Amino acid sequence: MEVTRTLKLWRRQLYSLRSYVPGLRRRHKLESLVGPLGFWDQLQAYQLRAVTELGLRPEHALLDIGCGPLQGGIAFIRYLDRERYVGLDHNPRCIEIGSEELSKQRLWAKAPRLFLCGDFGDEQLGDAKFDFIWLSQVLYYFDEPTFHKLFGLAQCRLRPNGIMAGDILGPESDRGFLRDPKPPAHTAESLDGMARTHGLMVTPIGKLSEFGYPKRLGLSRNVLLKISRI
Repeated sequence: MEVTRTLKLWRRQLYSLRSYVPGLRRRHKLESLVGPLGFWDQLQAYQLRAVTELGLRPEHALLDIGCGPLQGGIAFIRYLDRERYVGLDHNPRCIEIGSEELSKQRLWAKAPRLFLCGDFGDEQLGDAKFDFIWLSQVLYYFDEPTFHKLFGLAQCRLRPNGIMAGDILGPESDRGFLRDPKPPAHTAESLDGMARTHGLMVTPIGKLSEFGYPKRLGLSRNVLLKISRI
């Protein structure tokens, strides 16, 4: 265990040196906002694979809650038709860096929309409806009242055959990254009970590693959930 911690420490220190290398500074800034360092491309590919395997198509509209600096968002925007991507985040730095990345990647022509908000975007979204709502590695921070609000959002914002998806900590997931080592203990079963009061159901569909999440990372053992109407 001590050897593993030492290796992780050395790896973080090695990656931090990239902030001093002109050609790597940009990537380091992006990764430092979401972590872990050194896995940007793999985690971006995982997000696109997970949602497309759930049925996302270019003509669909996607709401990315907790979009961060667009780790998954860049891949989604490239894949989706014009005006089909909306990202929400509460961190102004993430929205700023994500906007810069859209300029760098010349993706503003796809007309994505990014909103800074502390909730689920009720004021910003107007009457918008979505085929998919995606929450990557944020659900385990939510308490029960927040989940009820999220399920209410899904009932309102999802189109008739729409899907919401996100992951929760599994029994073997790494919790070392959490500021609070004991987040709310959600399970697929407990969330399904809450979801059904909103006319929704929760279905576990596998570990993140089954969708391309790097197996060497502890969160690869998180459980991906599909949330849809009953």
